[in-house]
Parts: sequence; C-alpha cells; structure tokens
Amino acid sequence: MKNHILVPIDLAHEASFDLIFPAIGAIARTRDAVLHLLTVVPNELAAWPYVPRNFIDDSRKQAAEQLGEIARIDMPEEIEWHSEAVVGPVAPTIVRRAVEHGAGLIVIASHDPKASDILLGGVADRVLRRAPCSVLVLRAAGGWAWTG
Repeated sequence: MKNHILVPIDLAHEASFDLIFPAIGAIARTRDAVLHLLTVVPNELAAWPYVPRNFIDDSRKQAAEQLGEIARIDMPEEIEWHSEAVVGPVAPTIVRRAVEHGAGLIVIASHDPKASDILLGGVADRVLRRAPCSVLVLRAAGGWAWTG
C-alpha cells in the first residue's frame, strides 16, 4: 500500500520551493509515497467589494496551472504526484484535504514569522495544531541536507 503525503505550497513564497521539493522527493523515494501537492487560494478575497466576479475562480485556475508547471520541473520522474488548487480558508482546507487524501504526513514549509504570525498564528502553526496526522515543518534556516 502506498503512503500518502500532502504538500501544501504557497505559490507566493518562491524561496520555499528550493527547500520543499528536495525534501519531499527524498521522503517519497524512501517511503514509496504518493505526493499530493496543494495550493489554497484564500476565499477571504471574495469578501472584498471591489474584487471582480470571476477573480477567485480565475485565480484558482491560474494557481493550478502554476503548481503543475513547477512540479513538472522540480519533481523527479520516478515519483508519483498529483497537484490541485482549491479555494477556501487556508489552514482548515489543508487539514481537510489531508484527511480526504488519507495522508499520513503533511510536509509544509514555514517562513520566518512576522509579529502578526506570533499573535494570530501562521498557517504552519495552525496546521500543526489541527492535523490528525504527523506534520513536518521545513524552515529555510535549518541545517538539514535533503540532497547529496
């Protein structure tokens, strides 16, 4: 039976790509895992009165294309992966998709916290607290070598 890993990716945080793709590639190879790459378009944008009617759906379609393109470039051919872009509240959507995919692990990149993250909690922190499975949080400041 294949292991399933959910990998939420913030497309606005390109610096995390170099961190997350080598890590998930290494984990998937050693654990015979299927990767479920996910990006979430925040549904909070729809509440803004000046946002055009199709903006959210157009953003989701564009994010899906961008995530698929990045994965085709960065994922090794021998690793099975799927990608999707969905609309919703970011952290709860990540946790819900992990359950729906039967993921035993969520691998998420975390950037340096801002003051607002400390007070309100960042996405990685909320996922870590609510996920029903193991969560691996990758930080750019870490010293772990995923390649080599």
